[in-house]
Amino acid sequence: FDTAGRENQDACMLFLSRKNNNMASGHGFSATLEKKLKDLSVTVHSIQGISQWVIHHRKHAKAVVAHWYKELQSGSSNRKLTLLYLANDILQNSRKKGTEYVTEFNRVLPKAFHLVNNEKDESLSAAVSRILSVWEERKVFEDDLIKKYKAYLTGSSHSHRRVRSDSDTKKRARESSPEPKPEELSPAESPPKKREPPEPEELFRRMAAIDRSNSVAADTATQQRIAALPPEVHSTSLSVSLKDKAAVNQLMEKVDEAIKLLSDYTTRVEAEVKEREDIQELLDAYIWQQKHLLRDTKKKMKDHQGKLEKVTKVRQELQSHLASLPDISKLPNTMVAAVSTLGQELAPLPSAGDLFT
Repeated sequence: FDTAGRENQDACMLFLSRKNNNMASGHGFSATLEKKLKDLSVTVHSIQGISQWVIHHRKHAKAVVAHWYKELQSGSSNRKLTLLYLANDILQNSRKKGTEYVTEFNRVLPKAFHLVNNEKDESLSAAVSRILSVWEERKVFEDDLIKKYKAYLTGSSHSHRRVRSDSDTKKRARESSPEPKPEELSPAESPPKKREPPEPEELFRRMAAIDRSNSVAADTATQQRIAALPPEVHSTSLSVSLKDKAAVNQLMEKVDEAIKLLSDYTTRVEAEVKEREDIQELLDAYIWQQKHLLRDTKKKMKDHQGKLEKVTKVRQELQSHLASLPDISKLPNTMVAAVSTLGQELAPLPSAGDLFT
């Protein structure tokens, strides 16, 4: 029993040691990354150096892109352009090693281009537009995504679908399925109340903060104190029974204590209500973002399914054609002999000397 207990204890200590090392490693990476991004400059040496470093650490792609977007949010126009140059270098040079950065940047680039549009800086927009042209030419992203990014950059994401021909409209009407359910409709092009969709980690952190034991609803001690307040502090009818100044002063002290207790509790309730309302708006924006991603993913899936059907049809036709061809090894001997005899009966071809005499 003692041996087994020591083995379990050693295993637990090893697990905790590894967990602490991983946490320390992750914290160290975040600190190093944050410093590198702070030191980023517009020079080619700086951009390529950081790009090569983050590509080497592509297993941390999610954290890298999250820090990158955080820097972008608080940066000036020039700072935003430098960060987008960095993203361009990372995306183009990491594709051969994996799709981690393409996937993670795709999550935040719509918001990033929306921020660029809000700067109202023509030189910045022109430079970013050139980056998008390079991505389109080199197929860094699919054409549909490039179009969506350009729409966010120009602020026309709400209207880029309006131009439709009548024939396309009729064709969609003929091919459309029964009326879709409300949850299947395309989401609005602008987030609710124009709130930027939050990062999942930040949203979960704020939701967890109001559900812990420090929530107002969980403060049973204060609630019991409020419930135990004497009736004379909230009933004016009982004040008429006071007969001397000492009793009045004593009641005033109780009323002051009750006012302070209720004011503090009311302030906490108001703050929590405001926080919950803000979280609700963030949740709406996050759901809007997920609906957009879901719609784009379904469209990709439909396109790939169509390509798969075409390739499958070609394969079936090839297999059918192959099955209809004769097997030479199974031809009858008489036919082979006839072919050989035919070759013997033909006159020999003239030689080169016969042609010139």
